[in-house]
Amino acid sequence: MKDHFTLEQKVGQLFVLGFQGYELDRETRFLLDAIRPGGFLVFQRNIESFDQIYALTNQLRDISSTPALVAIDHEGGRVDRLKQIFAPIPSMPELAAAGMAQLRLGARVIAAELESTGFNLDFAPVVDLHLPQSIMAERCLAADPAEVVRLASAFIEELSRRGIVAGAKHFPGLGGALVDPHFSLPRIDRTKRQLLQEDVLPFTKLFDQAGIIMVSHAHYPTLGDEKPTPASLSTRVIDGFLRKKLGYNGLVITDDLTMGAVSSIGLKPELFLRAFEAGNDLLLFSQTTPLAEEAFKAILKAARGSAALRRRVDESVERILALKGRMEFLPLRYRTHLKARITRQIEKLRKSVEPVPLPLGEGRVRV
Repeated sequence: MKDHFTLEQKVGQLFVLGFQGYELDRETRFLLDAIRPGGFLVFQRNIESFDQIYALTNQLRDISSTPALVAIDHEGGRVDRLKQIFAPIPSMPELAAAGMAQLRLGARVIAAELESTGFNLDFAPVVDLHLPQSIMAERCLAADPAEVVRLASAFIEELSRRGIVAGAKHFPGLGGALVDPHFSLPRIDRTKRQLLQEDVLPFTKLFDQAGIIMVSHAHYPTLGDEKPTPASLSTRVIDGFLRKKLGYNGLVITDDLTMGAVSSIGLKPELFLRAFEAGNDLLLFSQTTPLAEEAFKAILKAARGSAALRRRVDESVERILALKGRMEFLPLRYRTHLKARITRQIEKLRKSVEPVPLPLGEGRVRV
């Protein structure tokens, strides 16, 4: 299929875009028509009702020339994008503390929610380690890498049974972050040995299960970047460490490129080209901002002038289409009966799970 794409269509596949509102307005449609992105990211701000979100996800699928990635961040707890449609789901730490059976039940509920509302990709689970004072503590499964692998593997397995692709995050581990990348660039001073033997272990063990790995916006000096550089922009971290040293051949996506950790460097088109050249396959923008179109034009222009970059585009598009080829969207029969059933399951789940005290200094999440 890739061979029938124009270069413009190939570059468009590299983008995953978010937008405002419960439906696509004229301005958003114009930008989407210009880029023709490979995927979309939906937020709570886009969700009004059960039928509305299903209609929207179907519309996003219909306007795409190839099967679209229709993604959401949906973990439960503070990152529960569908709570106003169904009911609030306990957080990952709460589910993990209740035991494997409850974690699997929570994952099955999340998968059912996503299937019934038309999503095919969940940017979850968080496989960062629960480290002291971490801004990620309230979203982490465990402090022990092996336990994170055990729990995350079960979560991914339950999602896959419903045809939902999981995206593990935030490589190479955001557990050591003490400041929020939504606002500024965290510096994580874990030794290279700590990163390899602890933080990175959940990712490597889940290479074959997770459909996508999301790269963090944090600076890891021990991985070779002396100047403050987000991992999402680092050739050393993505191409050198993740791809070559660890041998990962799957899809890689940036975290949201409009976060403060990146914007503090200066949001210029060259920066987004740099993100792609660093080894990312997909560039994530939470907004249909003009920056996304500038990034599209910058990569397209650079690819037209470089055979090597065109080969890189082809490699990424092959990985993207390979994942999409494994996705199959089948409209659910009796979908309207699912809402009440899922809500009942959540209420039952909540009664069986003891709340986990939240740490001080809650981290902000994308909204």
